[in-house]
Amino acid sequence: MYQEHFGFNQEPFSIAPDPKFLFLSESHNEALAHLLYGFSHGGFVLITGEVGTGKTTLLRNLLDKTPAEVDVAFILNPRLTVRELLETLCDELGVTRSGEPESVKGYIDVLNRHLLETHRAGRSTVMIIDEAQNLTPAVLEQIRLLTNLETNEKKLLRIILLGQPELQEILARADLRQLSQRITARYHLNPLSREETTEYVHHRLARAGGSPSIFTDRAVRALYKISKGTPRLINVIADRALLGAYVQGGYTVTPNLVSVAAKEVLGSGSNSLPSSLWATVAAVVVLTLGVIGLLQIDWPESERASNPQVEPQTAPEQSVETREVEPATPPVPRISSGTPVSTRPGTETIERPELPSYRLQRLAFGEVFSLWGADFEIESNPVPCDFAPKVGLQCLRTNGGWTEINNLDSPVVLELWDDQPDPYYGALKRFDGRVYEIAVGNKTYSVQPKDLRDSWFGAYVILWQTPPSYRGSLREGDEHSTVKWLREKLNLLSPDQDFGDSIFFDAALSDIVRSFQAEQGLVADGVVGPLTWIQLANRLELPAPKLSE
Repeated sequence: MYQEHFGFNQEPFSIAPDPKFLFLSESHNEALAHLLYGFSHGGFVLITGEVGTGKTTLLRNLLDKTPAEVDVAFILNPRLTVRELLETLCDELGVTRSGEPESVKGYIDVLNRHLLETHRAGRSTVMIIDEAQNLTPAVLEQIRLLTNLETNEKKLLRIILLGQPELQEILARADLRQLSQRITARYHLNPLSREETTEYVHHRLARAGGSPSIFTDRAVRALYKISKGTPRLINVIADRALLGAYVQGGYTVTPNLVSVAAKEVLGSGSNSLPSSLWATVAAVVVLTLGVIGLLQIDWPESERASNPQVEPQTAPEQSVETREVEPATPPVPRISSGTPVSTRPGTETIERPELPSYRLQRLAFGEVFSLWGADFEIESNPVPCDFAPKVGLQCLRTNGGWTEINNLDSPVVLELWDDQPDPYYGALKRFDGRVYEIAVGNKTYSVQPKDLRDSWFGAYVILWQTPPSYRGSLREGDEHSTVKWLREKLNLLSPDQDFGDSIFFDAALSDIVRSFQAEQGLVADGVVGPLTWIQLANRLELPAPKLSE
């Protein structure tokens, strides 16, 4: 909204990893060299760095230049069991499985045959795991065993792990020393120095068509002091500071504006700007969005304080977030809009329709609503997740992989990306055990996970049916009629036990919920949130559309 004011041709501090804005500090250059080594040589590469230092951004830019002869399995969600890791690896590589292997050994044998075939065809395979600090010791040990897949001349599987600094501590454990010894290259990505921060800010301003002098030298020093040179923090604070300057009608960002922006973004105290000025900011945002039509892009929302049926903010369950105000950060694409995703037998190519992003989103939601038996009229119901509670449903936006989606066994809306600045959407409707049926725009395609590797990066929305009188997540200490309904349903699952009919959520019920969550592979926190409700409905076989049907 401030682009014209400052003469930008696009936002200079977007957190989207646009390759045009890539800034390689000395540390980033070193990290990129290590990633390139992992792509081109056999072995095991480890890249660590604090949150927001640019690990994933570097990786996305590297993936944009993946050689044609290299197959990449990119695992975004590492909270997997050993079996799920192997299933995901097979899915990412498009490995054909004749029936489901009954054991871990069965998966290893299938993978080994596939890797030998690709090796004979002159191809290489790389497995990349992001957020690897979340891997369990058992899964890390299995990864070590995967490095045993080899010929007399070379390793069949190259492995790259990216994670936060605690990953180094995990790998230093005595029981993981064999894995640690197999790492052939490791590098820790450092934040920017003060001088690099100045270069970074000037680089991004210039790339966006603006003047490097918009931020005063003292403002950049303040930005470095607050952000400690972390690129992601630099971006969000600088963006907010530009907004503050725009609202004040100025053309220069001062240290005071940086300080106020940091407090607003980081929540580290009260704002020093008068409340009336921030009210003006809000008014300008709404007015500008209305003028340029961005309010038509209705990113899924499921939290409204005024609506008692909408999910309130609760303790995290499986690290999901139900509030949604903007799409996930767009990754750097590896294909162009309209470029075929796959030409392998049994699957079809997907092309992005020539429709606005918001309309593609509504069409995708319309497909999923119809599977629930709900008539979502695209023109009269512009915000799908505002419509959901009217038909007894809720939206849950989360990130995961094919294993999670298969376990949920429900149609979902996938957020897809290509080389355009906004996402498009597809409704994942069916899975026959081999291919998925996905509707994009007015066309339906048959695809495999590998076909979407370059366009889907884990973000999806699932619709789920709420219990009677639903008012949000339940936890110990709550008193509500839905607690009684919960007890009744748990009794159906364990008829030999009596869970009572109280509407009070006591400690005993909390223990029962934790046990159920653990059985379903959820975070056992005792909070009955969206994923617990979904898995409870699945266990009870309540009427609902199934992905596997």
